[in-house]
Amino acid sequence: MQLRLAILNIAVPLLMLFVLGFIPAQELPAPAYLMIGLLIFTIGRAFLLLLQQTIFSVLPVILIAVPEQWAFGFKSDAPFVMDAIFIYLAVVNFQWGQRPWLHGVHWLNNCLLMLIIFLGFEPFAFPKAVLAYESMSVFWTGAIMIALVLAFSMYWQRLGRWAAFWSLLGVWAYALNWGQGQYALLWVSLATLFSLTIDSYAMAFIDELTGIPGRRAMEFKLKTIGKDYLLAMADVDHFKKFNDNHGHQVGDDVLKMVANVLSKTSKSNVYRYGGEEFVLVFSRSDSEDVYKYLDKTRESLEQYNLYPKSQKRERDKSGKDKRGKGSERKPLHITASFGLARQKGSEPYHYVISRADKALYKAKENGRNRIEVSK
Repeated sequence: MQLRLAILNIAVPLLMLFVLGFIPAQELPAPAYLMIGLLIFTIGRAFLLLLQQTIFSVLPVILIAVPEQWAFGFKSDAPFVMDAIFIYLAVVNFQWGQRPWLHGVHWLNNCLLMLIIFLGFEPFAFPKAVLAYESMSVFWTGAIMIALVLAFSMYWQRLGRWAAFWSLLGVWAYALNWGQGQYALLWVSLATLFSLTIDSYAMAFIDELTGIPGRRAMEFKLKTIGKDYLLAMADVDHFKKFNDNHGHQVGDDVLKMVANVLSKTSKSNVYRYGGEEFVLVFSRSDSEDVYKYLDKTRESLEQYNLYPKSQKRERDKSGKDKRGKGSERKPLHITASFGLARQKGSEPYHYVISRADKALYKAKENGRNRIEVSK
């Protein structure tokens, strides 16, 4: 699910930008008030999602979108303004995570933004020899900043972090007059809003810890799946002892491992129901086959060797730390109990969950690490 969302989050804006370059020249430019309104709306959306990088990345785009008659003398096409914007946007994109608004990093962003505004008022004239290289510098500064930012994109843990990158790419396209200029700025607002929407979807439907769909996604699936489906509830056996004996970090590792193994169950959609409980949904499958699939998953869990990270750090011959490679490490063995129920006629989904849950408790009463079927 996360991979599909990531591909969608990147592919759609890039396709939009590519197509933008082949739109015939328009006599009427994109209305400035429309772009500014969308960009302000984008800032509000990013603020609600706590994506500070997106907020800072949109501010220079607003400066560019403001018409000259509204800008009190500021000119976005003044010498080296675009170069300063590229550097500013690169600095913003090198940041990740949330910080206090008065943090030094945000003061750096504000100082660079003030530098952009300062250059936009043309406080002094650059020598002609310097201005001769400006058009070349716009291309190469933007290209280098984009390449450097992409090199660090692996550290962006949220899909919405791409929203800040679209400002950098869109301003570069605008500087190169790709997509009839003003339409590149319109693309920035639309692409940014799209990434923020993907991020909102992920927060609402994807479990942050395990990376699989959560309870809300499960409820949507069960409301739209139709009839005659099968539903299995899975619960990690003796999960509390992993937290008590090894700490909550190991407990999180257990949940991630279980989610990964359950996700490989044939012909199933897997969801995290809550805590250490998971739900597997099978659409119109033969009950015997589903039982076979579940039993194979149960065996895979039972045979899995989970090596927790050692609290003790040792050093190898080169002097580097190595975590979790001590000889005293022993694998943890995890098992799970399953309760399986089939939906009947027009039976509501919460009734099916209730019957699967009762079968699950029966599996626990009968010794755990087994599958019980609701009659």
